[in-house]
Amino acid sequence: MADLARSHGRSAPDGSEAAAFTRQALDRPLTPEIAVQLALLNNPGLRRDTAELGFAAAQVYDAGRLANPVLSAVRLSPGDSAAANASLTLGIAVNFVNLLFLPANSRFAGAQFESAKLSLASRTLDLASEVEAAYYEAVGAEQLAQMREAVAKAARASAGLGQRFFDAGNISRRELAMEQASASQAELDALAARAEAIEARSKLHRLMGLSSSQDVWALEARLAEPLPREDNLDALIKLAAESRLDVAGARKNAEALATRFGLERRTRLINGIQIGVEREKDFDGSINVGPTLELELPLFNWGGGRVAAAQASLAQAEASLDEAVLDSGNEVKLAYAKLVSAKTRAERYRDALIPQREAVVARMQEEVNYMLVGIFELLVAKQQEYEAYAGYLEAVRDYWIARAELTQAVGRRLPSSDQPVEATLYPAELTRPKGAPMDHSSHAMPGMDHSKMGMDDMEGMDGMESMPGMPGMNSSQPDAVPSPSGHAGHGMKSGEGSATPMDHSQHGQSSTPAKDAQSDHDMGDMPMPGMEHKKPAPPTRRKDIEQPVIQEQPHAH
Repeated sequence: MADLARSHGRSAPDGSEAAAFTRQALDRPLTPEIAVQLALLNNPGLRRDTAELGFAAAQVYDAGRLANPVLSAVRLSPGDSAAANASLTLGIAVNFVNLLFLPANSRFAGAQFESAKLSLASRTLDLASEVEAAYYEAVGAEQLAQMREAVAKAARASAGLGQRFFDAGNISRRELAMEQASASQAELDALAARAEAIEARSKLHRLMGLSSSQDVWALEARLAEPLPREDNLDALIKLAAESRLDVAGARKNAEALATRFGLERRTRLINGIQIGVEREKDFDGSINVGPTLELELPLFNWGGGRVAAAQASLAQAEASLDEAVLDSGNEVKLAYAKLVSAKTRAERYRDALIPQREAVVARMQEEVNYMLVGIFELLVAKQQEYEAYAGYLEAVRDYWIARAELTQAVGRRLPSSDQPVEATLYPAELTRPKGAPMDHSSHAMPGMDHSKMGMDDMEGMDGMESMPGMPGMNSSQPDAVPSPSGHAGHGMKSGEGSATPMDHSQHGQSSTPAKDAQSDHDMGDMPMPGMEHKKPAPPTRRKDIEQPVIQEQPHAH
């Protein structure tokens, strides 16, 4: 069985070294290969299935040996109890049918044993593929949990900022409630993702056959990118027809039962034949020796039941074989379709949606810097960017799970598995602000004191320091960026609610709850790069939210 598994790309260390191998494996980050080897060594279900192979081995042992002979003894004496002489007969006999069909029975039992070995090897490969899928599920769940926790941290920042805006009278109570609800939903999503990660880890731990005290292993932190090339579907279907051990086992079992059915048909009338020899000592002391024959007369039972049972077993085995053949091709096609779908989704996320979301955030950060849009719109865009990252991680996870299922459907290691792989980014790297701090010297706006924006001390906003368009926000932890407002359009825009050009000398006034903050610099007649005073942009007013009241000021030219 070990040779069969090894020939199909699976191997395990020697069972005598199981304890030492397990201790060493738990001391380093777990890989799919190590997880499979631990499962093949320690999984109790596999040990139970291996023990079942002993039943087939016992049948082979019995089928290769004759039935035990039957010894008989008869003592006869005359009716007169005082007579000294008595008749004594001794005999021994064996089952002639058992002797006649001993080779055929041995071949049948051997075929059954080979079928059992193939079935056990197939279950071993299935367990290995199941462990691989569980491994990818656990790593993917951990990555998603980290991403959801980063989103939850950003959501808390968004809700905190909303509270400050509400306290300043810049947003309505409904908008504040929406921000707080979005933060609560993000917290719930993070808790659910963490629970799924714990469940996935527990499933993998159980499959590896480890006890609760051995839950000390660490996972590799990230999955690999999808492979650049995949195998041809038709080639995989053909390979599955040649490699599936469950199909080979079903075929071997059907062949054995066909032989058994033919044997039962031939022996239906000669089941009870006994041959032997007897030695008789008569009353007068003479000795008589001769052969004996016992023959069962098929008067009432012609063996039809045994033949019908053998025929039904054969029909069942042939149906199981047909089912295994059909399943092998269909399972390969389904697993391949899932693989292609997951890979396509991952590529679309990586090459299209994520760059687009990042471009939206980058442009919106510039607009926030020029006070063209509000901070809440940036938070919504950032949430959508995070959702794209999470979707990408899910697609990569689904790809590797589908690949493990495809390996199981084919019945052996895939030919394309030898390609080099490249790991994906860590969730912390995905959520880290992109680029270096922006040089704002070319469009510095006198009078704008970002230190009074009220955002530098908010939890979850500490990663905005290096984001373009958000200067001056000091941070020591660039891990997470605020995001998860679940709605757009309620960010406060500069100039909303006023059709009259604004006096930009008042830009030092904070747009956040710092009500008493005043301008640090007066603009005077200094022109501001990037802002046109002659033709101010027409304001946009949203009727569904309260508009901040902005006092009209004359231009200071």
